[in-house]
Amino acid sequence: MDYWEECIRCAFEDAGIVATEEQIQIVIGTVEVSHENYGTAFGYDCIPNPVVEENKKLAKQLEIERSKRVCPDCKGSGRIIENYLNRSSDTQCSKCHGEGKII
Repeated sequence: MDYWEECIRCAFEDAGIVATEEQIQIVIGTVEVSHENYGTAFGYDCIPNPVVEENKKLAKQLEIERSKRVCPDCKGSGRIIENYLNRSSDTQCSKCHGEGKII
């Protein structure tokens, strides 16, 4: 006996409801369908929609990207170049980690 059938049979018995087998099967089917659509009926789903979740993640990443500004140390190049008399130094910017932008 499956879960919903047992629930309906117990509920009918507790309430003193006498029903034919056909009526009991109709009620069981209705309850099963109602349960499957519960999340939709009340504005949320039991299983998150992967497309919606991906869109939320991408929107957050876009917001972070839009909030970034040019790194003041490397002026957006991602590299720090220092020239000395007989040599030069080219290193990755330690402030932006070579990205050229900071949050």
